[in-house]
Amino acid sequence: MAGGNIYENTMPFGAHETPLKEAAPRRRHLGVPVALASLALLLAVSLVAVATLYFQKEKRLMELEGALQEARSSLWRSGVSYGSEEAMEGLGFLKNISGAFLEIQGRVEEANASRAAAQERLRDLRGLVSGGWTFFGGSAYFFLQEAQSWTDAEQSCRSRGAHLTSVTSQGEMQHLSQQSGGQTFWIGLTDQEKEGAWTWADGTTYDPGASLWAPREPDNWSGAPGNQEDCVHASSRWNDASCSYSYKAFCKKAVP
Repeated sequence: MAGGNIYENTMPFGAHETPLKEAAPRRRHLGVPVALASLALLLAVSLVAVATLYFQKEKRLMELEGALQEARSSLWRSGVSYGSEEAMEGLGFLKNISGAFLEIQGRVEEANASRAAAQERLRDLRGLVSGGWTFFGGSAYFFLQEAQSWTDAEQSCRSRGAHLTSVTSQGEMQHLSQQSGGQTFWIGLTDQEKEGAWTWADGTTYDPGASLWAPREPDNWSGAPGNQEDCVHASSRWNDASCSYSYKAFCKKAVP
C-alpha cells in the first residue's frame, strides 16, 4: 500500500511495521469526528435559535432545514465511508436533529391552527355583537322585538341558529329581564307534547327544583284559547299561557 511505503522509507532497517499500519487509518480519519462535532454544534445552535424565537418560525425553520442539507452535502463531499463508526454516529445525530426539527414544525403548525381558530372565533363574536346579541354565562341571547306566537318565535330563533331561551338560574333570568326592559317575552319552556311534562326547546333538561314559576303557576287556565296553556312567557317570573298569544321573545345559543 502507498501509505505503508512512506512509513517504510522513514524507519530504520528491520523496524516492526505493524504499529504504523494500525495507526495509518486513524490519521486518515482524524478530521471526521472534528468535522462532525462542528456540524453538530452548528445544528444544535440552530435548533436552540428556532425554539427561542418560536414566533419567528418561518425564517428559522428554513435556516435549520438549510443547515441540515448543508451537513449532508458536507459529509458527501468529505468522501467519508458511510460504513465507518464516526460517520454512522454523525448520521445518527443528524437524524435526531431532523426529528427535533419535524417536532417543532408540527408544533408550529398546531399553533397556526389554534391561532386561525381563535381568529375565526373572534370574527364570529364580533358578528354577534354587531348583530345585537348579548352575552351571559357562555351563551349568546337575541331579543326578538316583533311580537309573535310561541311557534313562530321558535322558528325565528332557528333561522338564527338558536332556540327560544332556556333559563337555568336566577342570574340568567335577571339578565333577560334587564335586557327586555321589564317587557314580557316568550321563553323556550312548553308542555305541548304531554300536559305537565315540561321541556325546553333547546334540549336542556327541565329541573323543577330550579324553576322560577310565579305563585300558583303553572295553572293551565281553562279560559285560555283551546282551554290550554302549554307555553311559558316571563318578565321576572314564569307563567304558562296559550301558545297562540303574541309576545316578544329571547333566542339563545352557545357562544362559538
